[in-house]
Amino acid sequence: PAGDSLAHVRAAETACNCTILGIRPPILLGMGDAALTNRSALSVLRSRIDSVLRITRPDIVITWGPDGGSGHPDHRMVGNVVTEIFQSGQTEKFGKLYYTGIPTENWNNPPVYKTDLGREVQETYKTVKKEFLTTRIKCEKEEIERAINAMYCYKSQYTTEEMADNKLWTLYMNRDTVYLRPFRFQDKISYSIFE
Repeated sequence: PAGDSLAHVRAAETACNCTILGIRPPILLGMGDAALTNRSALSVLRSRIDSVLRITRPDIVITWGPDGGSGHPDHRMVGNVVTEIFQSGQTEKFGKLYYTGIPTENWNNPPVYKTDLGREVQETYKTVKKEFLTTRIKCEKEEIERAINAMYCYKSQYTTEEMADNKLWTLYMNRDTVYLRPFRFQDKISYSIFE
């Protein structure tokens, strides 16, 4: 059931994910799911994200683009607020900003999904034309396997069958590359976020 107990479960699942990926534990903002669509919440979100950025001082930030990936309003709002902070010049500016994306061109001939979730994600996910995704990071097989294993931490969100569909979908959409769109458009293709 929704509430504090679910929030604790989801926090533990996210920590599990980070452990498998070999990255630092998450900094959770405690905003709640589907709670970012009013002016007051956006003000709190901006303050919390700005605070995290001031403390961590990242060289690079990767967030959602205007599509929000799946179109989720919270994803869209987080991406918008991060972009607002980046372009305002009113705060400690981080070096580079990138948006995630899945190439529209990768969206042909999807796998056969066993669950409604798999079919729904395929139908609702927002794609980006490949020409805008000019930063392309190749992934080794081991990295892809680690990412899929990390996804299995989210037991409260998906059934075993839905997890299998998520794996199919991940392998289909990403294949062996993570695609990013830089905030400042560039025509040339880059294979590193540090260039």
